[in-house]
Amino acid sequence: MDIKTSPLREPHPDIGQVFTPLKWAKWLINTWNIFDAWLDGAHICEPTAGQGVFALAMLHIARRKGIPITPERLSRLTLIEIVPAHLARFRENVKRDFGLDFPASQLFYQDVIMEKHERRYDILLGNPPWANFTELPSDYKERVKPFFLAEGLVPDTRKMLLGNSRIDIAALVLKVVLGKLLETNGCGYFYLPLSLFFGDGAHCGFRNYRANHRNFAVDTVYEWTTTKVFEGVSTAYGCARFRGDTEQRFPVTYFKEHRDASVGEPSHSQHAFANRAHWREQKAVPLKNRDDPWRVVQTLEEIKTGTGLDIRLSEAQTPRQGINTCGAKNVFVFERKPAHIPEEFLYPLATKETWRQAIPSPCKWILLPYHPQTGKPLAWHQIRQHDALKKHLQDAQERLQARKGTFLRAAINKGYWWAVLGVGPYAFAPFKVIWEAYGRSEFNPIVLADVDGQVWHGDQAMHAFIPCWTGQDAQRIKTALEHPEIPALLRQLNGAGKCNWAQPGKIRKILSFDADEQDYPKLLF
Repeated sequence: MDIKTSPLREPHPDIGQVFTPLKWAKWLINTWNIFDAWLDGAHICEPTAGQGVFALAMLHIARRKGIPITPERLSRLTLIEIVPAHLARFRENVKRDFGLDFPASQLFYQDVIMEKHERRYDILLGNPPWANFTELPSDYKERVKPFFLAEGLVPDTRKMLLGNSRIDIAALVLKVVLGKLLETNGCGYFYLPLSLFFGDGAHCGFRNYRANHRNFAVDTVYEWTTTKVFEGVSTAYGCARFRGDTEQRFPVTYFKEHRDASVGEPSHSQHAFANRAHWREQKAVPLKNRDDPWRVVQTLEEIKTGTGLDIRLSEAQTPRQGINTCGAKNVFVFERKPAHIPEEFLYPLATKETWRQAIPSPCKWILLPYHPQTGKPLAWHQIRQHDALKKHLQDAQERLQARKGTFLRAAINKGYWWAVLGVGPYAFAPFKVIWEAYGRSEFNPIVLADVDGQVWHGDQAMHAFIPCWTGQDAQRIKTALEHPEIPALLRQLNGAGKCNWAQPGKIRKILSFDADEQDYPKLLF
């Protein structure tokens, strides 16, 4: 097979692959009238084609409508794909289903991020790979990092090691193809993870709405809430229309699936689904600044102006996430308080039961071999003074030393292989205003003090907290956070039931510090 190629280092064929079912490729094409545009002469490209399901869908629609599939029409369908076997499978499927030899001149074996593609297209469509930067293979990560920087998705490499490490490669693919492959005033139609619009710090670089020095705009989004378009995918997803060389304007038309449970799952018929699914039209606007996460409202009147609440917080009271053991939970977390480890290194760990108890009592305990005054890990000579602690850590030494992560590796390389993430002086504050941050739809902050002198800790991304050094201050902040507009705003930010419900970055956005009153974050109603 003579597929057009350019020099390419060995690809990783499974990077973020999420294949689109044929019926949902047809749905996207029919929803946006892409087939009619093709008949009218539009040049169409799948820039991350996989096995070419969108091109196949176009051919299936043509056959159903009795429209001839001519060589000229085929010459206006182009596929770009990093895995040559997928392109070979596409040609086999076209031959089997339609008796046609799809022109090899329209198939390109390329990494669309790293390799230059000479053509431009009226319409781009498809489903870019879904994978966070942290999940990429290490060698590919190093090769692709400069492109994240070049596209303005992160300002510098340090940001890629912090919160922006959660940026999705789909954001990079979309910036590349919208900026380099789209004809002037062309359009792109893509399935995508909705974190591109609702993610906190990681995707603000995508939301500058610039690609290769060109503007682009998102004008319509569909979000699925009950229908499983992609089986096995837990992240929130939808599809969106992008317009090239267009200034981003708000509000964005935002359709959210709203279907009576009695209707059941859609049939394979696209028309059956269109009749049975109901889309509730809403509006999306940024929280405050243009690159902020979006909030979704029924009407713009829901967005209140001014500030309804001031909360005085010190710089040390920035919202934080719980302790992250980086894959070694069974080394550091215990269902029962172990008798063989010195109590001074064992701390109560918040669990879901903590919010159900009138007087919180620990159901789990976490081992932290740290100085509570400094928030720094103990030195080995200090650990050796406690035989049971030393033995417990040594029994897990090989596993602890094998853990991954840039910041954790830095600690391990310094000899602190028993370190965990999320520990600093703030972690040992005697009071915490803490809330469930993951997968919830209610915002319920509580105050946790100590248990026999040992302070409570949150569990990874499940919990977030504001450290406090007096009980009076903790109660003041808790009372302020119980304002009913806070959960309402969190729901507008599309986090209800999702992993980013009330994560620290989102709460920091809500409690945005005023430049003139740095110690008075103001709730943005």
